[in-house]
Amino acid sequence: MRKFVKENWIAMIPYVMFVIMVIVMGALNTNTLSLRYIANKSDAAFSLILVAAGQTLVLLTGGFDLSVGGVICITNCLAASRMQDSVGSMLLWAGICLAVGVGTGLFNGYVIERTKLQPFIVTLATQYVCYGIALFIMKVDGGNVPAAYINALLHRFGPLPLSMFLIVLLVAAWMIFKNTKPGLHIYAIGSSEGAARLNGISIMKTRLLAYGLSGAFAALAGLFRTAQVASGSPTAGADFVMISISAAVIGGTALSGGSGGMVGTVVGALVLRTIGDLLVFMKVSSYWSSLVQGVLLILAVAASSYGTLLKRRGGGAA
Repeated sequence: MRKFVKENWIAMIPYVMFVIMVIVMGALNTNTLSLRYIANKSDAAFSLILVAAGQTLVLLTGGFDLSVGGVICITNCLAASRMQDSVGSMLLWAGICLAVGVGTGLFNGYVIERTKLQPFIVTLATQYVCYGIALFIMKVDGGNVPAAYINALLHRFGPLPLSMFLIVLLVAAWMIFKNTKPGLHIYAIGSSEGAARLNGISIMKTRLLAYGLSGAFAALAGLFRTAQVASGSPTAGADFVMISISAAVIGGTALSGGSGGMVGTVVGALVLRTIGDLLVFMKVSSYWSSLVQGVLLILAVAASSYGTLLKRRGGGAA
């Protein structure tokens, strides 16, 4: 019983952390409790939430996906430099960008499973290839993003942005997906690949699914970011690689795989996107933001490791 309580308290850490941050921010600046601020924060965090959602699926299998930054770079450059101001063109290039993301993810998953190389090495190599392709597409920042595209993705229903509804939809989809056979297989190979194989689970198909979805989410993040900044950049995704892993880990997803989920990742992303504002309201230099993120990540990894240890002890005792 004591172990059960400890494990559940560990799982609640990111939620408690976020609630405390919101309370402190509300006390320091009442404007943070307004719908306008919440709407702006939803838009600001949505790209990270998308990337971290894909990263979560890969982490659950016990892997990493460092290529997400490169996928964002390519999709951002393609969308900003190729889209024309017509529905057909916007849909066409959005589809091409999505295909690039899925293709990159499938390539990663196939190479990792076929060669048994470490995911860190494979996706790092893919990342640099993607960076090179992005530089080939667009050598300097710029582009001309159609106004209709920007208005569509940043549309608001009254005070509420489209991104907020999409976040709710993502969480709802995850609640369904994690209980389906593919979702359970992702957890299974992360918990014990050998046991999953003995139970007839296709490791190749499951890994392809996880990495393919990671690439798709990264592409969607690149498309949304294009609307946000109304331009393209060959380095647009560089900052998303480590912070997407941080969001997932802070949200409770174990680096060892098999434990965690998308809901915690969304909260983890919101925590990371809120830190900067909290420091500003506390009149602390923004230069401390990276330090605070690093400390949070260390604490999250420590909590995750402790939770994994408790579960293994519990399993051994049973």
